[in-house]
Amino acid sequence: MIGIVFIGDLKYCPYLAKYTNILDREKQEYEVLFWNREANSSRYADNYLSFNLKSKLNKSPIRKILDFMRYARWLNRKIKERAYDKIIVLSTLSGIIIFNLLTRKYKNKYIYDIRDYSYEHNKIFYWLEKKLIFNSYFTCISSEAFREFLPKNYNYKTVHNFNPKEISGEYSFVKKEYGDTLNLVWIGTVRYFEHQRQIIDKLKEDPRFNLIYHGSGPDLEKFKKYCESNNIKGVTFTGEYNNLEKPMLLKNADILNNSYKSNKDEKIKYAVSNKYYDGLIYKIPQLVETDTYKHKRVEAAKIGIGLDPNDKNFADKLYEYYFSIDEKQFNDSCNNNLNDILKEDEIYVQKILEFAYSSFN
Repeated sequence: MIGIVFIGDLKYCPYLAKYTNILDREKQEYEVLFWNREANSSRYADNYLSFNLKSKLNKSPIRKILDFMRYARWLNRKIKERAYDKIIVLSTLSGIIIFNLLTRKYKNKYIYDIRDYSYEHNKIFYWLEKKLIFNSYFTCISSEAFREFLPKNYNYKTVHNFNPKEISGEYSFVKKEYGDTLNLVWIGTVRYFEHQRQIIDKLKEDPRFNLIYHGSGPDLEKFKKYCESNNIKGVTFTGEYNNLEKPMLLKNADILNNSYKSNKDEKIKYAVSNKYYDGLIYKIPQLVETDTYKHKRVEAAKIGIGLDPNDKNFADKLYEYYFSIDEKQFNDSCNNNLNDILKEDEIYVQKILEFAYSSFN
């Protein structure tokens, strides 16, 4: 049996479905071990094993560490009890907390799936991560830019955060008439308050824009209170949604708000967000932050624009950018990028299948 490990709530791990869909299709037995960190009452199948300890994201660092240690103890114990043949490790930290088990008992018997910059600036952390990477069956990364901070001389596999079932020929970009109001739409976990606040402030009194936020998250109430206390009318919050609702929620999006910034700039600097793929699939031009790998990728492919909300001409530049887009060129760019992604995804899927059917002594 295969054990799949994640260090948090499953709603923050959409890529889990990539593995479970393949294993279900191939009738491979597996169990998912995760931390029910928000004490969610959702019901899961019997092969989903949860550690139920509520731990708020805004807890003090000491209390967070203690909670992580409790989860690590539970996870190590469960893996030993269940005696899995192989492990799939989702996220860098999930591997760190079971380091000894992976490097001693599961050498070359686990997939290491890296989705973020973590603590690679720390020499001890980097050494541990390097050991995990070189002892894995294979290690995959969700952004080519990760190669800049990860150990060199390793053949990383590229993974992409998208659902192939969402790809459809029915989506295409059709530009509005100049003078129309544009819907700037955020979809996903509502966060990065300080950065998004700057965007809201730049567009709040501009009749050329509506701002719409689909999703829940730790900053949602902060967003709502800010808009209420400042009497901001042009911003709508629709709350939590089901992924099946995504096509409907993005139907009237003119520009996708894919602009991130936080105090932890390293996390954003190298990453490719899920919204990047939403923009490609649903053919929506993207607004992204500046000076990041995502910014370079979006502008090179001509599928969006990078703007700094501190720019006094932010609103004008965003509006004029939208109406400068060539519809055919934009749709072709999205389709060409998707074709390249699908080819890389095939290689990744083959590696998972190879792993699933491998016999280890």
